[in-house]
Amino acid sequence: MTIDTFSFRYADTAGFMEWFRYNPAQGLWIDRCDGAMQAKRCRMTEEELAELEEIIRAHKIDEWNDFCKLDLCMCSGNSWTIHVTYRESRDEYIHAMGHSEAPDGFAEGKRAIEAFFERYL
Repeated sequence: MTIDTFSFRYADTAGFMEWFRYNPAQGLWIDRCDGAMQAKRCRMTEEELAELEEIIRAHKIDEWNDFCKLDLCMCSGNSWTIHVTYRESRDEYIHAMGHSEAPDGFAEGKRAIEAFFERYL
C-alpha cells in the first residue's frame, strides 16, 4: 500500500505539541512546540513514503485503527490522533485517537514516527 495522506498529532500537559502532516498536493509540514515553535515544509519522495509505511506495519500502527478512548473527565493528560489514507483503496485507512488512553504499543510506535520525521527538522 502507498500512503496518500498522513497526519499524526500529539500533545501533553507540559505544553509539548507535535504535528506531522503529509498530502501529495502540499507535501510534508511539521509543527512542533517544545518551548519554542518550530515549523518546516518540504517534499517527500516515494522511497520515504514507503519507509513510513514500513514503520506503520512494523510497529503495528495499522492495528490502532478505530481506537477511540477519550477520558473526558480528566482535564490534564496527553492527547493524540492519527489519520492515514492509501492511494490504492479508500476502504483501507487508519483513524484513531485518544486522550489519556492509548492502544498497546503506542509508546514504541510514537517513538518510531518521531524518529522518522526528526530528519526533516
